[in-house]
Amino acid sequence: MPRPPSPLPDAASVVIVGGGVVGTSAAFHLAEAGVDVVLLERAQLGSGSTSKAAGGVRTQFSDALNVEIAKRSLAAFRDFGRRPGWEIELKQVGYLFALTLESDVEEFERSVALQNRYGLDSRMLTVGELRSHCPLLEGVDLIAGAFSPGDGHATPEGVVQGYAFAARGHGAHIRVGCEVLAIESSAGRITGVVTTDGRVRSDTVICAAGPWSRSCGAMVGVDLPVTPVRRQILFTEAIDGLPADLPMTIDFSSSFYFHREGPGLLMGMSDPDEPPGFSVETTDDWIPGLMEVVRRRAPRTLASAAAGPACTR
Repeated sequence: MPRPPSPLPDAASVVIVGGGVVGTSAAFHLAEAGVDVVLLERAQLGSGSTSKAAGGVRTQFSDALNVEIAKRSLAAFRDFGRRPGWEIELKQVGYLFALTLESDVEEFERSVALQNRYGLDSRMLTVGELRSHCPLLEGVDLIAGAFSPGDGHATPEGVVQGYAFAARGHGAHIRVGCEVLAIESSAGRITGVVTTDGRVRSDTVICAAGPWSRSCGAMVGVDLPVTPVRRQILFTEAIDGLPADLPMTIDFSSSFYFHREGPGLLMGMSDPDEPPGFSVETTDDWIPGLMEVVRRRAPRTLASAAAGPACTR
């Protein structure tokens, strides 16, 4: 017979709302620094957007702040086996952007120059180099590429479990199945968080609720401009001859992307006709649009992709 959960602490220095990668990372780092932390997750850890992510890890950004943040994140992922101490299956196979528009090439050249100034080994590629890194790519419209060899992909669920395990080890209280009903405030300052399991006094709340952040902010009168949009992914069957070091590859103009997942591929693409909302239903109506791009950009994967199941992202 399962043990009943321990009572919620009466108070905490910081309350975190959301138990995905962002929330558990905040819990770990704060608890490690000696801060009294309570993390609240209404379902299970990593069950929101984190469980539906493609797992990409990249440092290729176009502004200095995001480059610096990404550098720190990549360093943390590289060291994850030691601190906090968990296997996240980080595969540093690189992040590859395939470019078809001169305007995009110019923008990426500026971004790569910025990244290089911050010590990253990203670089522009010719079409020949682009196809050498990713033999699956085809198309007469390809004109260049951008590549960062230290980037790649990891397992989001592993990141969550590693941070959560270590956060608990440092004294953080993590409660799942606990929904936040209200965030109380007085005279412009937060005073507590009301949940389905009780109330926690605190003057600091971290919103890590992902797509649900807008409703979290609304509890204290803050308009967080977060709009949820469903994305779907597809897993192919096994594909013969896939390179072991196949990079995370993005066709920039279409948003089509793929990376190796076991003997096959994980692939996806944004749907411009997808309305905002919280739907997580798996559908097939987006697949014809994906297949149109696959025929043009990576036709070798077509037979296997058509046979694979769709999955909500």
